[in-house]
Amino acid sequence: MSEFFPTLFSEARLGKVTLRNRIVMAPLTRQMAEPDGTPTEEMVAYYARRARGGVGLVITEGTYQNDELACKGYLDQPGIVNAKHVMAWRKVADEVHEQGEACILHLMLGGRVVDPRCLKPGESPVSASDTQSDGWVLYTDTDDEKNIRGIEGDWPKVTFPPARALSHDEIERIAEGFAEGAARAVEAGFDGVEIHGANGYLLYQFIHPSTNLRNDDYGGPAENRVRFAKLVCRKVRAAIGPGKILTLRLSQNGVDDFAGRWPGGVGDAKQIGAALADAPIDALHWASFDYTDNGDPSSDVPMPAALRKASGLAMIVNGGVDDGAKAEKVLTSGAGDFVAIGRPLFAQPDWPYIVRSGQPYPWAEFDRKYVVRPPLDWRWAYSAPPKVPDWPANW
Repeated sequence: MSEFFPTLFSEARLGKVTLRNRIVMAPLTRQMAEPDGTPTEEMVAYYARRARGGVGLVITEGTYQNDELACKGYLDQPGIVNAKHVMAWRKVADEVHEQGEACILHLMLGGRVVDPRCLKPGESPVSASDTQSDGWVLYTDTDDEKNIRGIEGDWPKVTFPPARALSHDEIERIAEGFAEGAARAVEAGFDGVEIHGANGYLLYQFIHPSTNLRNDDYGGPAENRVRFAKLVCRKVRAAIGPGKILTLRLSQNGVDDFAGRWPGGVGDAKQIGAALADAPIDALHWASFDYTDNGDPSSDVPMPAALRKASGLAMIVNGGVDDGAKAEKVLTSGAGDFVAIGRPLFAQPDWPYIVRSGQPYPWAEFDRKYVVRPPLDWRWAYSAPPKVPDWPANW
């Protein structure tokens, strides 16, 4: 165990899988798959590089699981729909395992925030209710992004079309689609899956009262609003079995509402946590810009801490954690059991090793260029680890 941040670098079990430490690579959108959703060799190198950097668990970027009901969320998003996808993802899983790490596939369905360029002719987005997001597709709104991608000429802002409410039969079919995608993920060699119920996507649209206007069994109180997510988790668990990792990601805000809040604040978190207590999952995963900012003026309890206590489930915490001291505090304060690191791993794949050394380090500021073209992934994916002081002999 490291003398620096001993809890962070201690072994821990997630479900039935033992992780070498409590550092999780958060799911990070890349848009680097082939147009048909097939993962690329660059993606293999990218994930292998982060695994070599010392994380305990890799969670992949959001992946669509079937070709139905506007499942694909954005351009060049990877899929897990067919044998070709499975074979390509197997390369990723094999390389991550070669580095001694576990990995799970992050499954999602966009709902009302699907990029309209991904829709089939005559197809409309689906959601909890008949609504339309007033946001726009990410990364189509800045000159910086345009320059990073090497795009010339006009690049108009792309807005979201109206979405229609799902029927009960369609809700069942989507849950079955998640299970089918999860089974293919296991076939590809993954140690489990994460279900995306956060960041504005479909399951979030059911959980969040601002987008769920239903008056049936899937609307109204928190117990009903999480019913769809629990249905998905039950079907996925049946498909992958008890030995694989299954987690559910939650958030208050979304890609089209960065300031989103649950109206009941910590009280809502307690209700949602209690409603998920009997879900067949191994952990919840809280996603935020700052996990300590709960957006509730009446309470200073972090949302992941409230969810963790109410649900009795293990908690992965993401948001505002960029150094070892902050990561250790998540664990020792009772806010969570694991720490998900996102943007710092884009810029510095060796974040875990550097933190474990206990030495000061000039961290690079996050920049979108690391997302679109990580400059060192190819060169260093299979090279020796970096030289840092007090390198642990057993790593």
